[in-house]
Amino acid sequence: MFNLRNLLFALTCVLISSRASADYRTYVIRPAINDNSILEGEALPVECREETVMSIMCARGEYEPASFLVETDEPLKQVMVQPGPLKGVAGELPADAVDVRIAQRVTCTVAYAQHVMPWVLLHDPGLLTVVNRTPQWVLDLKEVQPAPGAVLSLEKYREGFSTITEVNREFVDPEKLQPGDIADFRQFWITVHIPENAAAGTYHSTVTITPGNAPATTLKLTVTVPSFDLLPPPFEYSVYYPTMLDHEGLSAGQRDKYNPITDEQYLAECRNMAAHGCTNPCIYEGPEQDEAGNIQFTRLSRILDMREQAGMPKGVMLYLFDGAGMVIKKGELTDQQEQRNIEVAQTTVAWAKARGYTGALFMGADEYSGDRLRAMRESYASVRAGGSGIWVANQGDYLDIVGDLVDRPILAHPGALIVDQHQQWQVHPRETLLHRQQMVTWDPEMFLTPNMQRIIKGTHEYGHKIFSYFDPQGGAKVPQLHRRHRGLGLWKTGLDGTMTWAYVHIWTPTIRYGDQHLKDHGVACGGNAFVLRGPKGPVDTLGWEGYREGFDDARYLATLQDAIAKARAAGKHRRLVARTERWLGDVTVNVDLDEWRLEMAHRTEALLKP
Repeated sequence: MFNLRNLLFALTCVLISSRASADYRTYVIRPAINDNSILEGEALPVECREETVMSIMCARGEYEPASFLVETDEPLKQVMVQPGPLKGVAGELPADAVDVRIAQRVTCTVAYAQHVMPWVLLHDPGLLTVVNRTPQWVLDLKEVQPAPGAVLSLEKYREGFSTITEVNREFVDPEKLQPGDIADFRQFWITVHIPENAAAGTYHSTVTITPGNAPATTLKLTVTVPSFDLLPPPFEYSVYYPTMLDHEGLSAGQRDKYNPITDEQYLAECRNMAAHGCTNPCIYEGPEQDEAGNIQFTRLSRILDMREQAGMPKGVMLYLFDGAGMVIKKGELTDQQEQRNIEVAQTTVAWAKARGYTGALFMGADEYSGDRLRAMRESYASVRAGGSGIWVANQGDYLDIVGDLVDRPILAHPGALIVDQHQQWQVHPRETLLHRQQMVTWDPEMFLTPNMQRIIKGTHEYGHKIFSYFDPQGGAKVPQLHRRHRGLGLWKTGLDGTMTWAYVHIWTPTIRYGDQHLKDHGVACGGNAFVLRGPKGPVDTLGWEGYREGFDDARYLATLQDAIAKARAAGKHRRLVARTERWLGDVTVNVDLDEWRLEMAHRTEALLKP
């Protein structure tokens, strides 16, 4: 009888334990950079695959992502994800070569509707959470301006904004992943960073998922390090960076608009940009003048010190605002204004070159067109007379109006001119998040139209470089399009670089716990910014990871083109050189980017063989 009691007790414990143990499933997300969002209540996108191995290629010095999903029917408690060491025949890579974050779900606005989706990359799952509350600005609405033809009442509008992303403590993300509960699903984000001195070859690791109330599961991670080193890209990588350093001379309007930041924040953001391939952001400062009108470079020197400390290179053109009494306006200038523009331009260019930069350009009249743009010619000409020049965002008519005077036009993507793409294409915003292929508005092919090509080639004929802009904005929920535009798209369309809006948006405050505005309105994750701004540094988004992948695509391209040139110069691999050049010529802007990169790597290694 005693044994029977023991047996019954043991069976009861087993049954209780089985009921307490939650069932869950894991999926490898491949490719990690894709445009099909994981939304609550929707079927998983095709990128979520029932696989157990994450395989990536990552060159020395490169950052490369992988991702997986945990889906559960019962809540999982205090889930921890732990990567093992990366081991290969050549040895073991450092423990910090693999970083794991969560793709935190936040409330994002897409075309007059809000959706909760994975977007912000965090080590702390509890730093941001979504709660069912309407932001105060929606409650305060008096009237609504919907898109043309849209049927949208105030009540429906308010209904669509029924969630808010809360910050639960000071917005400083820890360095390592913290455990957290999973109610239904969670996307995890792995970033592999291969050391510069790593040996080529294949490395293997495991990623162990350990819930507090369920058995552990293990996925495999395989990383191939190619034998070659990546060269710098053939394009220039910039971004609008509407930021000012905090100092006593800022006006109330400047403080309200630019939310000035500390040197600590500025340095951290520069490091973050450099790690994502953005090595030359524009600078929302210019030369200063003292009470006597003397031109000074105190804050610019401070900014360049931090940029250089963060790893941003010299030898590039500086993109500055005006300053030191410079006048850039519509219409005629006085003789005094013209001479001041020339003096500021000359002095600034000389100072920039003395620091090791190729020169400095000043911002023109943003997004002007037609007669307004024509009225800027005298101001632009005065800056050029001082040996400097103009950089500015433009629409397509710029070439015929001021093409001779704008040294760095930032050409708006044609899709930016469509007031509401979702109305244009008759596609519901939720569908664009689930099936990005239904929306073609932001395709790089739009830069291949005859008029766009005329503008690009005409710019080059003036001896100027031309960048892309609004292709799309930084916060747009399309990581793969960010990648496509900033790598393959630049090359195939003939553009020289990218400077889209924005690393952070104007009016982007530092996210501080206890801020009443944040309590009322929540943390903004809209369509403008690549990162969220914390008091110690930024937090990445999936779109920002897409930007970096485009940068890396361009590096693989540059490396392959160099291998072709070296093989031809040495008289080697003639047939492979010819086949590779034909293959590159046939590549379209919509090719599978992961397959394209792998093929470039294979051909590079073959061409570099003795």
